[in-house]
Amino acid sequence: MDIITKQLKLEELSDLKYEVHIGDSKSVEYCSIMILKFLGEYGYGSAGISDAIYMCAIGEAVLEAWEPAGLILDFSELEYEWGDRIENVLFIGKDKYRDIPFPAALIVGEHSKEAIRTLILGVYSDQTIKTLTGCTKI
Repeated sequence: MDIITKQLKLEELSDLKYEVHIGDSKSVEYCSIMILKFLGEYGYGSAGISDAIYMCAIGEAVLEAWEPAGLILDFSELEYEWGDRIENVLFIGKDKYRDIPFPAALIVGEHSKEAIRTLILGVYSDQTIKTLTGCTKI
């Protein structure tokens, strides 16, 4: 059987960069927390679909590799204006424990907070997102 293939890399999906940081909780023993930070400009509208796919793939891979007890998604240096697919990123790790929710939080920055607010609460909402020391609970 003849198959014509081409080599692919996740990095070809997006120009976004990411950083992974892990630390142990000082409050709970044996509880490592991962910070997954995305940096760069998320594509506007449907141009962001491949960015969301990339972010989800990276997120699931790093959770599998280092098995933290909780996740903080850090969008403080992400430029995000519009695009519903980023909502999938907010559910990274949802199947990690199967029977209980995986603890997660979101940090937003100046270039993402309004778009995330309208994504979570709706375009016409005048509500603000609830924050706890700079983190939005998701």
